[in-house]
Amino acid sequence: MSQVQRIKIPRMPDRSVYECFKKLGIEHNVTEMNVAGAAFSAIGAVDLVENTNDDFTALLEHNSTLIETCNLRISGLTVSYVRGGQYNPEDKSPIYDEIILNWNPQQGNLENKVRLEVIALINSELKAFEPGRFVSSGLSEEQNQLLSIHESTLERLERLNEDLIKQSSNFRENLEKQFEEKFNKAEENYEFQKNKLEESITKKSDDLEATKNKLEEKLKSIDDRDNTHVRREIRDKMLNDVKSRISEFGVSPKTEKKRNPVFIGIIFMVIIFLGLISLTGYELTTVEKQYYSTLETIRNISNWDEEKLKNIGLSSEIVAKVSVPDSDRTNIYWLWAKLSLLSIGLLGTILFYIRWQNRWAEQHSTSEFQLQQFYIDVNRANWVIESCLEWRKETKSAIPSELLGSITHNLFVSDNTELEKIIHPSDELASALMGSASKLKLKVGENELEFDKPGKISNKKQST
Repeated sequence: MSQVQRIKIPRMPDRSVYECFKKLGIEHNVTEMNVAGAAFSAIGAVDLVENTNDDFTALLEHNSTLIETCNLRISGLTVSYVRGGQYNPEDKSPIYDEIILNWNPQQGNLENKVRLEVIALINSELKAFEPGRFVSSGLSEEQNQLLSIHESTLERLERLNEDLIKQSSNFRENLEKQFEEKFNKAEENYEFQKNKLEESITKKSDDLEATKNKLEEKLKSIDDRDNTHVRREIRDKMLNDVKSRISEFGVSPKTEKKRNPVFIGIIFMVIIFLGLISLTGYELTTVEKQYYSTLETIRNISNWDEEKLKNIGLSSEIVAKVSVPDSDRTNIYWLWAKLSLLSIGLLGTILFYIRWQNRWAEQHSTSEFQLQQFYIDVNRANWVIESCLEWRKETKSAIPSELLGSITHNLFVSDNTELEKIIHPSDELASALMGSASKLKLKVGENELEFDKPGKISNKKQST
């Protein structure tokens, strides 16, 4: 069995009615409502989520009161809007409209809470009122209805005003609370920063005072020092520098790399000599095999009898005259001489590199000995100066020159002789062969070169 309830609302435009029903549909998962317009316009179903009904869209564009009825169903509750109320045409109100609530439990179950939410939304959105609240004073029913609507509007305005005042008061309280919190926080931050700055200033003042005291002490110590302290400090710095050079004695990587071209050149020469020796040995072996083979053949033919020689058209006299050509024997001698010269050149190159490396090591050792001698001489010179100053302080006179000469003998004097200059053994051989000759003649093809008194190649530098 269905139950009906009426809610009277002031005359509303079509868009307000549509918005109210749209909110009801969205909140309660209803996507469709049925609409009928004025002039017997049966618009039909309208989608509440996306309006795709062209007739209903045209109706809303007029922004008027053209909806006659519309309804939607929320489970067992049917909500209907009727323009002028659900009465006969001649009894419809020109002032208010009606919302008809039809509840049928058999069509669906809806909680009381949900039904009350529906009524509250309708009252809020469509501004429902009660016509009988206004006391009758001889006015017509229509006037009483208008006064009731006015009274309901005033009540809503009063509630709205109260809400606004309450919200304004709450907003002000929140602002004051926030201001107080921010003020307290700013005050705390100010005190924290103030204390921090004061601590920093105090610390910097203490550091500045300590630095000032150190500078004063350092200045005082500088002023109190005499020449002796300064001289001894300079001596200590010099000795420490020399000591560090002795402990880390050596050449720089750039200087070390300057030896690489000599090493590469020696390796290149050794490879060339070894190649030439191998080639000459191979040629010598080939020529000797050929020579001895020919010699053996001749000896074998010489041992044949006359009859055998006649068979090949030879006689014993002819065989006796056959011998190995002299050119083959000369070629063998030349190859042995060439092999010997190349071997001597290879050995001389290796000996030259060994002597050159030894000279490099000797230069290093000499420089290290000089550096150590300099370290000793610095200490000795400082002792001499201290002794002279002590002598002058005690005797008020200069130290005797004989005594000074004896204690400073050979001070900072190096007796190292210059090392012998390294030359290649071939240069020494040429010097030994041609150094005492007064004249040298060389024949080149059909030409002849003559050198008068070639000088002997010196293997030592003249000492100055």
